[in-house]
Amino acid sequence: MTTPAHNDIATPREDVLRHTLDGVLQLCERLTVWGQKHADSGLPLTELVCNEIQSLCATCLPLRIQITGSGYVSSESLQQTLVRCKTQLSETLDLLSFHKHAERGGQEGDLNVLYARRYILNQDTHNSTHHLYGRKEGLVRLGLELREHVAALVQDKPTESLTAGVAVQRFQQLEPRLRDFFSRVQEQLSPRYVHNYTSLAEAPYVLDPMEGASSGSYGTVRKVNHKESGEPLAMKTFREVFYPKQMKKILREIGILEGCNHKNIVRFVQAFRTDDEDDQPVHFVMAPWAPYTLSRFLHSPDVKRKARCPWFQQNSSESNRCIYQIMYGLADAVDYLHKHHIKHKDLKPDNILLYQEKSQRPTALITDVGVSKIYKPGASTNFTDSTYIYLAPEQHAKKESTFKSDVWQLGCCFAEILAVANKGQSGHEELLDSFIRDDENCQCSIAFEQPSFITTLGAICKRGNSAQKKAYAVVVGMLDLNPQDRPSIDAVKAALMKLPGVKTEAANC
Repeated sequence: MTTPAHNDIATPREDVLRHTLDGVLQLCERLTVWGQKHADSGLPLTELVCNEIQSLCATCLPLRIQITGSGYVSSESLQQTLVRCKTQLSETLDLLSFHKHAERGGQEGDLNVLYARRYILNQDTHNSTHHLYGRKEGLVRLGLELREHVAALVQDKPTESLTAGVAVQRFQQLEPRLRDFFSRVQEQLSPRYVHNYTSLAEAPYVLDPMEGASSGSYGTVRKVNHKESGEPLAMKTFREVFYPKQMKKILREIGILEGCNHKNIVRFVQAFRTDDEDDQPVHFVMAPWAPYTLSRFLHSPDVKRKARCPWFQQNSSESNRCIYQIMYGLADAVDYLHKHHIKHKDLKPDNILLYQEKSQRPTALITDVGVSKIYKPGASTNFTDSTYIYLAPEQHAKKESTFKSDVWQLGCCFAEILAVANKGQSGHEELLDSFIRDDENCQCSIAFEQPSFITTLGAICKRGNSAQKKAYAVVVGMLDLNPQDRPSIDAVKAALMKLPGVKTEAANC
Protein backbone atom coordinates (compact mmCIF):
# COMPACT_ATOMS: atom_id res chain seq x y z
CA MET A 1 0.00 0.00 0.00
CA THR A 2 1.46 3.31 -1.02
CA THR A 3 -1.12 5.66 0.46
CA PRO A 4 -2.46 5.95 4.00
CA ALA A 5 -5.10 3.36 4.79
CA HIS A 6 -7.57 6.02 6.03
CA ASN A 7 -8.21 7.13 2.41
CA ASP A 8 -11.94 6.61 1.75
CA ILE A 9 -11.38 5.22 -1.76
CA ALA A 10 -9.92 1.73 -1.71
CA THR A 11 -7.36 0.88 -4.37
CA PRO A 12 -7.74 -2.28 -6.48
CA ARG A 13 -4.80 -3.75 -4.56
CA GLU A 14 -6.59 -3.11 -1.26
CA ASP A 15 -9.72 -4.81 -2.59
CA VAL A 16 -7.69 -7.88 -3.53
CA LEU A 17 -6.02 -7.96 -0.12
CA ARG A 18 -9.34 -7.61 1.69
CA HIS A 19 -10.80 -10.41 -0.41
CA THR A 20 -7.77 -12.60 0.37
CA LEU A 21 -8.03 -11.75 4.05
CA ASP A 22 -11.72 -12.66 4.13
CA GLY A 23 -10.96 -16.06 2.64
CA VAL A 24 -8.10 -16.74 5.04
CA LEU A 25 -10.13 -15.67 8.07
CA GLN A 26 -13.06 -17.87 7.05
CA LEU A 27 -10.69 -20.82 6.87
CA CYS A 28 -9.24 -19.87 10.25
CA GLU A 29 -12.73 -19.84 11.77
CA ARG A 30 -13.49 -23.32 10.42
CA LEU A 31 -10.12 -24.63 11.57
CA THR A 32 -10.67 -23.10 15.01
CA VAL A 33 -13.94 -25.00 15.34
CA TRP A 34 -12.09 -28.20 14.41
CA GLY A 35 -9.37 -27.41 16.96
CA GLN A 36 -11.86 -26.76 19.76
CA LYS A 37 -13.61 -30.04 19.00
CA HIS A 38 -10.35 -32.02 19.25
CA ALA A 39 -8.56 -29.97 21.93
CA ASP A 40 -8.82 -32.62 24.66
CA SER A 41 -7.99 -35.67 22.54
CA GLY A 42 -4.72 -36.42 24.35
CA LEU A 43 -3.28 -37.69 21.04
CA PRO A 44 0.18 -36.28 20.17
CA LEU A 45 -0.46 -35.69 16.48
CA THR A 46 -3.88 -34.14 17.10
CA GLU A 47 -2.36 -31.82 19.72
CA LEU A 48 0.21 -30.70 17.15
CA VAL A 49 -2.55 -29.84 14.67
CA CYS A 50 -4.47 -27.87 17.32
CA ASN A 51 -1.34 -25.91 18.25
CA GLU A 52 -0.63 -25.18 14.60
CA ILE A 53 -4.17 -23.88 14.09
CA GLN A 54 -3.75 -21.51 17.04
CA SER A 55 -0.42 -20.33 15.62
CA LEU A 56 -2.00 -19.77 12.20
CA CYS A 57 -4.77 -17.62 13.68
CA ALA A 58 -2.20 -15.61 15.63
CA THR A 59 -0.24 -15.03 12.41
CA CYS A 60 -3.31 -13.89 10.48
CA LEU A 61 -4.41 -11.36 13.12
CA PRO A 62 -1.68 -8.79 12.21
CA LEU A 63 -2.77 -9.04 8.58
CA ARG A 64 -6.34 -8.08 9.48
CA ILE A 65 -5.06 -5.16 11.57
CA GLN A 66 -2.76 -3.99 8.77
CA ILE A 67 -5.48 -4.05 6.11
CA THR A 68 -8.41 -2.69 8.13
CA GLY A 69 -6.49 -0.36 10.44
CA SER A 70 -6.27 3.40 10.14
CA GLY A 71 -2.50 3.68 10.06
CA TYR A 72 -0.12 3.64 7.10
CA VAL A 73 1.34 0.24 6.18
CA SER A 74 3.96 -0.21 3.48
CA SER A 75 3.31 -2.61 0.63
CA GLU A 76 6.49 -4.51 1.51
CA SER A 77 5.40 -5.09 5.11
CA LEU A 78 1.92 -6.12 4.02
CA GLN A 79 3.31 -8.51 1.43
CA GLN A 80 5.62 -10.16 3.97
CA THR A 81 2.75 -10.73 6.40
CA LEU A 82 0.57 -12.13 3.63
CA VAL A 83 3.30 -14.54 2.52
CA ARG A 84 3.70 -15.79 6.10
CA CYS A 85 -0.05 -16.34 6.37
CA LYS A 86 -0.22 -18.22 3.07
CA THR A 87 2.79 -20.37 3.94
CA GLN A 88 1.47 -21.26 7.36
CA LEU A 89 -2.02 -21.91 5.98
CA SER A 90 -0.58 -24.28 3.39
CA GLU A 91 1.44 -26.10 6.05
CA THR A 92 -1.59 -26.36 8.35
CA LEU A 93 -3.74 -27.85 5.59
CA ASP A 94 -0.96 -30.31 4.68
CA LEU A 95 -0.71 -31.26 8.35
CA LEU A 96 -4.48 -31.84 8.51
CA SER A 97 -4.26 -34.08 5.46
CA PHE A 98 -1.42 -36.03 7.08
CA HIS A 99 -3.41 -36.24 10.33
CA LYS A 100 -6.35 -37.79 8.48
CA HIS A 101 -4.38 -40.91 7.49
CA ALA A 102 -1.60 -41.20 10.09
CA GLU A 103 -1.55 -42.91 13.48
CA ARG A 104 -2.25 -40.23 16.10
CA GLY A 105 -1.54 -41.82 19.49
CA GLY A 106 1.13 -43.80 21.32
CA GLN A 107 4.74 -44.08 20.18
CA GLU A 108 3.56 -44.15 16.54
CA GLY A 109 1.79 -40.84 17.05
CA ASP A 110 4.88 -39.39 18.73
CA LEU A 111 7.06 -40.45 15.78
CA ASN A 112 4.55 -38.92 13.37
CA VAL A 113 4.79 -35.64 15.29
CA LEU A 114 8.58 -35.76 14.87
CA TYR A 115 8.17 -36.40 11.14
CA ALA A 116 5.53 -33.69 10.69
CA ARG A 117 7.58 -31.04 12.48
CA ARG A 118 10.53 -31.59 10.17
CA TYR A 119 9.00 -32.45 6.80
CA ILE A 120 5.59 -30.73 6.84
CA LEU A 121 6.03 -27.72 9.12
CA ASN A 122 9.73 -27.26 8.30
CA GLN A 123 10.41 -26.34 11.92
CA ASP A 124 13.83 -27.98 12.09
CA THR A 125 16.26 -25.43 10.72
CA HIS A 126 19.32 -26.80 12.52
CA ASN A 127 22.49 -26.54 10.48
CA SER A 128 23.10 -29.91 8.87
CA THR A 129 23.15 -31.69 5.52
CA HIS A 130 20.18 -33.52 4.07
CA HIS A 131 20.91 -36.84 2.36
CA LEU A 132 17.93 -37.71 0.20
CA TYR A 133 19.55 -40.22 -2.15
CA GLY A 134 16.94 -42.93 -1.62
CA ARG A 135 13.99 -40.56 -1.74
CA LYS A 136 15.37 -38.65 -4.74
CA GLU A 137 16.05 -41.85 -6.67
CA GLY A 138 12.54 -43.10 -5.90
CA LEU A 139 10.90 -39.83 -6.96
CA VAL A 140 12.82 -39.87 -10.25
CA ARG A 141 11.46 -43.35 -10.93
CA LEU A 142 7.94 -42.23 -10.11
CA GLY A 143 8.33 -39.21 -12.38
CA LEU A 144 9.38 -41.38 -15.30
CA GLU A 145 6.48 -43.72 -14.64
CA LEU A 146 4.04 -40.80 -14.55
CA ARG A 147 5.36 -39.64 -17.92
CA GLU A 148 4.61 -43.10 -19.34
CA HIS A 149 1.03 -42.92 -18.01
CA VAL A 150 0.50 -39.46 -19.54
CA ALA A 151 1.93 -40.66 -22.86
CA ALA A 152 -0.43 -43.64 -22.82
CA LEU A 153 -3.35 -41.30 -22.18
CA VAL A 154 -2.48 -38.96 -25.06
CA GLN A 155 -0.94 -41.32 -27.66
CA ASP A 156 -1.73 -38.92 -30.53
CA LYS A 157 0.39 -36.94 -32.92
CA PRO A 158 0.57 -33.18 -32.27
CA THR A 159 -1.62 -32.49 -35.33
CA GLU A 160 -4.39 -34.83 -34.18
CA SER A 161 -7.05 -33.90 -31.64
CA LEU A 162 -8.14 -36.12 -28.75
CA THR A 163 -11.90 -36.52 -28.53
CA ALA A 164 -13.66 -36.67 -25.17
CA GLY A 165 -14.93 -40.19 -25.80
CA VAL A 166 -11.48 -41.55 -26.59
CA ALA A 167 -9.99 -39.77 -23.57
CA VAL A 168 -12.59 -41.29 -21.22
CA GLN A 169 -12.03 -44.75 -22.69
CA ARG A 170 -8.26 -44.53 -22.27
CA PHE A 171 -8.57 -43.17 -18.75
CA GLN A 172 -10.85 -46.05 -17.76
CA GLN A 173 -8.27 -48.49 -19.10
CA LEU A 174 -5.48 -46.73 -17.19
CA GLU A 175 -7.42 -46.14 -13.97
CA PRO A 176 -6.25 -49.30 -12.10
CA ARG A 177 -2.62 -48.51 -12.94
CA LEU A 178 -3.06 -44.87 -11.94
CA ARG A 179 -4.63 -45.84 -8.61
CA ASP A 180 -1.70 -48.14 -7.93
CA PHE A 181 0.73 -45.41 -8.98
CA PHE A 182 -0.70 -42.74 -6.66
CA SER A 183 -0.91 -45.25 -3.82
CA ARG A 184 2.83 -45.87 -4.19
CA VAL A 185 3.49 -42.12 -4.33
CA GLN A 186 1.68 -41.66 -1.03
CA GLU A 187 3.52 -44.63 0.50
CA GLN A 188 6.92 -43.36 -0.59
CA LEU A 189 6.28 -39.93 0.91
CA SER A 190 5.09 -41.38 4.22
CA PRO A 191 7.13 -41.56 7.45
CA ARG A 192 9.32 -44.59 8.18
CA TYR A 193 9.19 -45.67 4.55
CA VAL A 194 11.14 -48.81 3.64
CA HIS A 195 11.71 -49.17 -0.09
CA ASN A 196 11.73 -52.52 -1.85
CA TYR A 197 14.24 -53.42 -4.57
CA THR A 198 14.24 -56.61 -6.59
CA SER A 199 17.89 -57.17 -5.67
CA LEU A 200 20.75 -55.56 -3.77
CA ALA A 201 22.33 -54.72 -7.13
CA GLU A 202 19.33 -52.51 -7.96
CA ALA A 203 19.89 -50.32 -4.87
CA PRO A 204 21.84 -47.07 -5.48
CA TYR A 205 24.74 -48.25 -3.30
CA VAL A 206 27.68 -50.57 -3.87
CA LEU A 207 29.57 -52.41 -1.14
CA ASP A 208 33.15 -51.25 -0.61
CA PRO A 209 35.35 -54.37 -0.89
CA MET A 210 38.23 -52.66 0.92
CA GLU A 211 36.35 -52.35 4.22
CA GLY A 212 35.34 -55.24 6.43
CA ALA A 213 32.08 -55.53 8.33
CA SER A 214 31.60 -54.83 12.02
CA SER A 215 29.04 -56.96 13.81
CA GLY A 216 27.10 -56.75 17.04
CA SER A 217 23.78 -57.63 18.62
CA TYR A 218 22.19 -54.94 16.43
CA GLY A 219 23.33 -56.53 13.15
CA THR A 220 26.15 -55.73 10.75
CA VAL A 221 27.56 -52.39 9.57
CA ARG A 222 29.41 -52.16 6.27
CA LYS A 223 30.79 -49.37 4.14
CA VAL A 224 28.94 -48.63 0.91
CA ASN A 225 29.47 -45.98 -1.73
CA HIS A 226 26.65 -44.15 -3.46
CA LYS A 227 26.76 -45.18 -7.11
CA GLU A 228 26.15 -41.71 -8.53
CA SER A 229 28.02 -39.39 -6.15
CA GLY A 230 30.61 -41.85 -4.82
CA GLU A 231 29.97 -40.63 -1.26
CA PRO A 232 30.97 -43.21 1.38
CA LEU A 233 28.07 -44.19 3.63
CA ALA A 234 27.36 -46.71 6.38
CA MET A 235 24.85 -49.51 5.78
CA LYS A 236 23.47 -51.21 8.87
CA THR A 237 21.82 -54.56 8.16
CA PHE A 238 19.30 -56.29 10.41
CA ARG A 239 19.18 -59.99 9.52
CA GLU A 240 16.28 -62.44 9.83
CA VAL A 241 13.54 -59.85 10.23
CA PHE A 242 10.67 -62.33 10.11
CA TYR A 243 8.21 -60.99 12.69
CA PRO A 244 6.15 -57.77 13.02
CA LYS A 245 7.62 -57.10 16.48
CA GLN A 246 11.14 -57.03 15.00
CA MET A 247 10.03 -54.72 12.21
CA LYS A 248 8.27 -52.40 14.64
CA LYS A 249 11.50 -51.89 16.58
CA ILE A 250 13.44 -51.16 13.38
CA LEU A 251 10.77 -48.72 12.20
CA ARG A 252 11.02 -46.88 15.51
CA GLU A 253 14.76 -46.43 14.98
CA ILE A 254 14.12 -45.20 11.43
CA GLY A 255 11.42 -42.82 12.68
CA ILE A 256 13.65 -41.25 15.32
CA LEU A 257 16.67 -40.87 13.07
CA GLU A 258 14.78 -39.52 10.03
CA GLY A 259 13.26 -36.87 12.30
CA CYS A 260 16.67 -35.65 13.52
CA ASN A 261 18.78 -32.99 11.85
CA HIS A 262 21.91 -32.17 13.86
CA LYS A 263 25.56 -32.14 12.88
CA ASN A 264 26.49 -34.32 15.88
CA ILE A 265 23.92 -37.04 15.12
CA VAL A 266 24.32 -39.51 12.25
CA ARG A 267 21.99 -38.75 9.38
CA PHE A 268 19.35 -41.07 7.95
CA VAL A 269 19.64 -41.70 4.21
CA GLN A 270 17.35 -44.61 3.31
CA ALA A 271 15.92 -47.92 4.51
CA PHE A 272 15.23 -50.74 2.07
CA ARG A 273 14.63 -54.46 1.59
CA THR A 274 15.25 -56.73 -1.39
CA ASP A 275 13.38 -59.64 -2.95
CA ASP A 276 16.42 -61.86 -3.49
CA GLU A 277 17.68 -62.24 0.11
CA ASP A 278 16.24 -65.29 1.87
CA ASP A 279 16.80 -64.07 5.45
CA GLN A 280 14.57 -61.02 4.80
CA PRO A 281 17.01 -58.37 6.05
CA VAL A 282 16.35 -54.66 6.41
CA HIS A 283 19.16 -52.37 5.23
CA PHE A 284 19.50 -48.99 6.90
CA VAL A 285 21.80 -46.45 5.18
CA MET A 286 23.31 -43.57 7.18
CA ALA A 287 25.79 -40.75 6.68
CA PRO A 288 28.64 -40.29 7.12
CA TRP A 289 30.86 -43.36 7.02
CA ALA A 290 32.71 -43.05 10.34
CA PRO A 291 34.16 -46.38 11.53
CA TYR A 292 36.25 -44.98 14.40
CA THR A 293 34.35 -45.03 17.69
CA LEU A 294 35.02 -43.09 20.87
CA SER A 295 35.52 -46.47 22.52
CA ARG A 296 38.46 -47.25 20.23
CA PHE A 297 39.91 -43.81 20.92
CA LEU A 298 39.70 -44.38 24.68
CA HIS A 299 41.04 -47.94 24.72
CA SER A 300 43.87 -47.52 22.21
CA PRO A 301 47.50 -47.55 23.35
CA ASP A 302 48.96 -44.05 23.27
CA VAL A 303 51.10 -44.73 20.18
CA LYS A 304 48.19 -46.10 18.14
CA ARG A 305 45.90 -43.30 19.26
CA LYS A 306 48.44 -40.71 18.18
CA ALA A 307 48.81 -42.37 14.77
CA ARG A 308 45.05 -42.44 14.23
CA CYS A 309 44.33 -39.02 15.77
CA PRO A 310 47.19 -36.60 14.98
CA TRP A 311 45.15 -33.77 16.50
CA PHE A 312 45.38 -35.38 19.96
CA GLN A 313 48.31 -34.77 22.26
CA GLN A 314 48.03 -35.46 25.97
CA ASN A 315 47.80 -32.26 28.05
CA SER A 316 48.23 -30.03 25.01
CA SER A 317 46.19 -26.81 25.16
CA GLU A 318 45.23 -27.12 21.48
CA SER A 319 44.29 -30.77 21.95
CA ASN A 320 42.21 -29.89 25.00
CA ARG A 321 40.33 -27.32 22.93
CA CYS A 322 39.38 -30.16 20.58
CA ILE A 323 38.33 -32.30 23.55
CA TYR A 324 36.11 -29.55 24.97
CA GLN A 325 34.57 -28.96 21.53
CA ILE A 326 33.80 -32.68 21.25
CA MET A 327 32.17 -32.59 24.67
CA TYR A 328 30.09 -29.54 23.79
CA GLY A 329 29.02 -31.01 20.45
CA LEU A 330 27.78 -34.16 22.19
CA ALA A 331 25.97 -32.13 24.85
CA ASP A 332 24.35 -30.02 22.14
CA ALA A 333 23.21 -33.18 20.32
CA VAL A 334 21.67 -34.58 23.51
CA ASP A 335 20.01 -31.22 24.11
CA TYR A 336 18.61 -31.40 20.57
CA LEU A 337 17.20 -34.88 21.29
CA HIS A 338 15.67 -33.75 24.56
CA LYS A 339 14.07 -30.67 22.96
CA HIS A 340 12.44 -33.09 20.52
CA HIS A 341 11.30 -35.24 23.48
CA ILE A 342 13.71 -38.06 22.55
CA LYS A 343 15.50 -39.99 25.29
CA HIS A 344 18.53 -41.84 23.90
CA LYS A 345 18.78 -44.35 26.77
CA ASP A 346 22.09 -45.92 25.71
CA LEU A 347 24.79 -43.26 25.51
CA LYS A 348 28.20 -44.93 25.71
CA PRO A 349 31.57 -44.73 23.92
CA ASP A 350 30.56 -47.52 21.50
CA ASN A 351 27.62 -45.40 20.35
CA ILE A 352 29.69 -42.29 19.67
CA LEU A 353 31.67 -41.97 16.44
CA LEU A 354 34.65 -39.71 15.82
CA TYR A 355 34.48 -38.41 12.27
CA GLN A 356 37.22 -36.33 10.73
CA GLU A 357 37.14 -34.95 7.21
CA LYS A 358 40.39 -33.89 5.60
CA SER A 359 42.02 -30.89 7.29
CA GLN A 360 39.15 -30.58 9.76
CA ARG A 361 38.91 -31.19 13.47
CA PRO A 362 37.07 -34.30 14.62
CA THR A 363 33.30 -34.24 14.99
CA ALA A 364 31.63 -36.53 17.50
CA LEU A 365 28.47 -38.22 16.24
CA ILE A 366 25.81 -39.92 18.32
CA THR A 367 24.57 -43.11 16.71
CA ASP A 368 22.44 -46.18 17.43
CA VAL A 369 19.04 -44.91 18.54
CA GLY A 370 17.73 -48.48 18.55
CA VAL A 371 16.52 -48.32 22.15
CA SER A 372 15.68 -44.62 22.12
CA LYS A 373 12.10 -43.52 22.64
CA ILE A 374 9.86 -40.49 22.73
CA TYR A 375 9.84 -39.62 26.43
CA LYS A 376 6.65 -39.01 28.39
CA PRO A 377 6.77 -38.54 32.18
CA GLY A 378 5.34 -41.55 33.96
CA ALA A 379 5.29 -43.78 30.89
CA SER A 380 6.61 -47.34 31.18
CA THR A 381 10.20 -48.06 30.19
CA ASN A 382 12.49 -51.04 29.77
CA PHE A 383 15.40 -50.57 32.17
CA THR A 384 17.37 -53.53 30.77
CA ASP A 385 17.69 -52.00 27.28
CA SER A 386 20.65 -49.82 28.28
CA THR A 387 24.25 -50.96 28.80
CA TYR A 388 24.77 -52.15 32.38
CA ILE A 389 27.96 -50.32 33.35
CA TYR A 390 26.57 -46.95 32.20
CA LEU A 391 23.11 -47.25 33.78
CA ALA A 392 22.15 -44.31 35.97
CA PRO A 393 21.37 -45.03 39.65
CA GLU A 394 17.64 -44.51 39.09
CA GLN A 395 17.74 -46.97 36.18
CA HIS A 396 19.40 -49.60 38.37
CA ALA A 397 16.71 -48.97 40.99
CA LYS A 398 14.04 -49.34 38.27
CA LYS A 399 12.62 -45.96 39.13
CA GLU A 400 11.45 -43.58 36.43
CA SER A 401 14.17 -43.05 33.84
CA THR A 402 14.18 -39.43 32.67
CA PHE A 403 16.29 -37.09 30.56
CA LYS A 404 18.58 -36.85 33.60
CA SER A 405 19.54 -40.50 32.96
CA ASP A 406 20.96 -39.43 29.59
CA VAL A 407 22.92 -36.72 31.42
CA TRP A 408 24.40 -39.41 33.70
CA GLN A 409 25.41 -41.63 30.79
CA LEU A 410 26.96 -38.71 28.91
CA GLY A 411 28.81 -37.77 32.11
CA CYS A 412 30.32 -41.27 32.20
CA CYS A 413 31.58 -40.78 28.64
CA PHE A 414 32.99 -37.35 29.52
CA ALA A 415 34.82 -38.82 32.52
CA GLU A 416 36.59 -41.36 30.32
CA ILE A 417 37.47 -38.64 27.80
CA LEU A 418 39.02 -36.46 30.53
CA ALA A 419 41.00 -39.40 31.91
CA VAL A 420 42.62 -39.94 28.50
CA ALA A 421 43.08 -36.21 27.89
CA ASN A 422 44.98 -35.87 31.18
CA LYS A 423 46.95 -39.14 31.44
CA GLY A 424 46.46 -41.08 28.23
CA GLN A 425 46.21 -44.86 28.35
CA SER A 426 47.31 -45.11 31.97
CA GLY A 427 44.65 -42.60 33.07
CA HIS A 428 41.91 -44.57 31.34
CA GLU A 429 43.09 -47.84 32.86
CA GLU A 430 43.09 -46.26 36.34
CA LEU A 431 39.52 -45.05 35.83
CA LEU A 432 38.35 -48.47 34.61
CA ASP A 433 39.98 -50.13 37.62
CA SER A 434 37.93 -47.90 39.92
CA PHE A 435 34.68 -49.68 39.00
CA ILE A 436 35.77 -52.92 37.31
CA ARG A 437 37.73 -54.80 39.98
CA ASP A 438 38.28 -58.44 40.83
CA ASP A 439 37.02 -58.27 44.43
CA GLU A 440 33.70 -60.02 45.01
CA ASN A 441 31.97 -56.87 46.31
CA CYS A 442 32.55 -54.90 43.11
CA GLN A 443 29.36 -54.58 41.03
CA CYS A 444 31.15 -53.34 37.89
CA SER A 445 28.83 -50.43 37.24
CA ILE A 446 29.78 -46.76 37.59
CA ALA A 447 26.59 -46.00 39.52
CA PHE A 448 27.37 -48.58 42.22
CA GLU A 449 31.05 -47.58 42.38
CA GLN A 450 30.48 -43.84 42.00
CA PRO A 451 32.54 -42.69 45.04
CA SER A 452 35.58 -44.64 43.87
CA PHE A 453 35.03 -43.52 40.27
CA ILE A 454 34.82 -39.81 41.19
CA THR A 455 37.81 -40.01 43.55
CA THR A 456 39.96 -41.68 40.89
CA LEU A 457 38.93 -39.16 38.23
CA GLY A 458 39.76 -36.33 40.65
CA ALA A 459 43.24 -37.76 41.24
CA ILE A 460 43.80 -38.00 37.48
CA CYS A 461 42.67 -34.41 36.89
CA LYS A 462 44.13 -32.75 40.01
CA ARG A 463 47.31 -31.56 38.30
CA GLY A 464 45.42 -29.99 35.44
CA ASN A 465 45.04 -26.31 34.72
CA SER A 466 41.96 -24.27 35.60
CA ALA A 467 40.09 -25.29 32.43
CA GLN A 468 40.70 -28.98 33.10
CA LYS A 469 39.47 -28.56 36.67
CA LYS A 470 36.34 -26.79 35.42
CA ALA A 471 35.70 -29.68 33.03
CA TYR A 472 36.13 -32.11 35.92
CA ALA A 473 33.61 -30.13 37.99
CA VAL A 474 31.07 -30.35 35.15
CA VAL A 475 31.44 -34.14 35.08
CA VAL A 476 31.10 -34.43 38.86
CA GLY A 477 27.78 -32.60 38.63
CA MET A 478 26.58 -34.86 35.82
CA LEU A 479 27.38 -37.91 37.97
CA ASP A 480 25.36 -36.83 40.99
CA LEU A 481 23.61 -39.91 42.38
CA ASN A 482 20.39 -37.94 42.88
CA PRO A 483 18.78 -37.14 39.51
CA GLN A 484 17.02 -34.15 41.06
CA ASP A 485 20.40 -32.58 41.84
CA ARG A 486 21.92 -33.53 38.50
CA PRO A 487 22.08 -30.61 36.04
CA SER A 488 19.90 -30.49 32.94
CA ILE A 489 21.66 -30.79 29.62
CA ASP A 490 21.09 -27.04 29.13
CA ALA A 491 23.04 -26.36 32.33
CA VAL A 492 25.81 -28.72 31.16
CA LYS A 493 26.09 -26.78 27.91
CA ALA A 494 26.24 -23.47 29.77
CA ALA A 495 29.09 -24.77 31.95
CA LEU A 496 31.00 -26.20 28.98
CA MET A 497 30.64 -22.89 27.16
CA LYS A 498 33.14 -21.39 29.61
CA LEU A 499 35.91 -23.76 28.47
CA PRO A 500 38.53 -22.71 25.87
CA GLY A 501 37.47 -23.11 22.23
CA VAL A 502 33.87 -24.02 22.96
CA LYS A 503 32.30 -20.73 21.86
CA THR A 504 33.65 -21.39 18.36
CA GLU A 505 32.06 -24.83 18.37
CA ALA A 506 28.78 -23.46 19.72
CA ALA A 507 28.62 -20.93 16.90
CA ASN A 508 28.71 -23.80 14.40
CA CYS A 509 26.04 -25.89 16.14
